[in-house]
Amino acid sequence: MPYFVFIGRDRAESAALREEKRPAHRAYIRVAQAGCTVVAGGPLVGDDGQPMTGTLLVLKAEDRAAALRFLAGDPYAQARLFESTALTRWAWGLGNPPEES
Repeated sequence: MPYFVFIGRDRAESAALREEKRPAHRAYIRVAQAGCTVVAGGPLVGDDGQPMTGTLLVLKAEDRAAALRFLAGDPYAQARLFESTALTRWAWGLGNPPEES
């Protein structure tokens, strides 16, 4: 299955919304959905490590459509946290996880 990288940048003044939805988001991304699973990720932050300003996820998905379906169900997306989003197919190089047998 191919990998995809998702980057979502938060809307301005959305820190309270992020904090409210964060537990549900964290639970959601830890459970594989049909055709898609998150293999790595974390919040984007400022140069000083604070505050959280967005989300980066590495997805392993059957295809772009499966990744988009997964992302649409994320509590952050449903709450319209993101000002902008990007989903890009990615060829994992350095630190590539072992292939499944």
